Amino acid sequence: MAIPASVLNTNIASLIAQRNLAGAQTQLSTSVERLSSGLRINRAKDDASGMAVASVIGSQIKTMGTAHRVVNDAISMMQTAEGALMEGSGMLQRMKELVTQGSNDSMSKDQYFFLVQEMLQLMQELGNVAGRTTFNGNNLLGTFRVAEQEDGVVKAIEGTPLPGAGQSGPWEFMTGPGSDDFMTIEQPAMWATYTEMVDKTGNDRGYVGGTLAVGALNALYTRIAFLADTSDQGGAVLTGMGYDVFSKSEFSLKSGGDPQFAGRPSAPNQEVLDKAGHKTTADKLSLNDLIDLSINQINAHRSYFGAFYSRLEANVRNLSSQTENLTAALSRVQDTDYGVETANLTRVQILQQAATAMLAQANAMPNVVLGLLRQQ
Repeated sequence: MAIPASVLNTNIASLIAQRNLAGAQTQLSTSVERLSSGLRINRAKDDASGMAVASVIGSQIKTMGTAHRVVNDAISMMQTAEGALMEGSGMLQRMKELVTQGSNDSMSKDQYFFLVQEMLQLMQELGNVAGRTTFNGNNLLGTFRVAEQEDGVVKAIEGTPLPGAGQSGPWEFMTGPGSDDFMTIEQPAMWATYTEMVDKTGNDRGYVGGTLAVGALNALYTRIAFLADTSDQGGAVLTGMGYDVFSKSEFSLKSGGDPQFAGRPSAPNQEVLDKAGHKTTADKLSLNDLIDLSINQINAHRSYFGAFYSRLEANVRNLSSQTENLTAALSRVQDTDYGVETANLTRVQILQQAATAMLAQANAMPNVVLGLLRQQ
């Protein structure tokens, strides 16, 4: 670039020095901003594509943090339900002891009465435990109400969910940042009948086959309520019939049992699954068998919750791992490398000082013209 040596109105060297000094000051300002904020990208001009990537990754990290809290809420919900079921299992185990105790023909009628009354109280408390097991106002296990009664004798009960009962299942939980990252937990009411567990097409909803003896609790409560009734239409256990009533099926009694007992109202022929997972009716099972099936039904509920609990814990670990890796990726994109940036700061500070010195020299260059004028 040719620069006139003896001009006064235009100082090209000064303009060049000013431009370089302005560039050095801009770089120095950028370095100071990065070092003071800790971020390499503070505005779009710093790195437009990097800013877009950082924005997406940052959104994913925040969403995963929220999903992590949601999954922990779901785990707490499962723990609440499983704890109540554990208590229910203990009540049924106590009833199993009472059934064994009642299979004894040496007991008196009063002794049978007290024994069955304790069983009835345990069944009612089991229903209360299920009804009050809630999480944030949502009933987790369902409850029951008497659906059919004759002369004060319970002949059938109806499981929930019922309108206004607070049963909100099936429950869905977001488990990640994607729209498809969710989990559905569909838990049947503890007191559901076999019919309630089968959809309108006749196909089971995943709970009927094998593991869960559906309808057992429903039928068990009805049978015990019948046995605990002392009216003429009731089914109070007669002296010398303990073994038959507790350990043999109602069906057997009707075939060859005591006519006085066999002629009274019995539990309805509710459909349940037997121990082999085959459909049968409650009146073909002994009280002992019904309690065994009820224990299996409670345990199946516990296993169901336990399986989801394990899955949710795995999901928490996965979210933690993803959050860790994405945070590292975000750091690589947007965080300041202090080693590089401090070296750059030193460089631009030297450039600024040099440019300032050269600007002073360039501003003094027109003095050459004065020297020429003095010689005139």
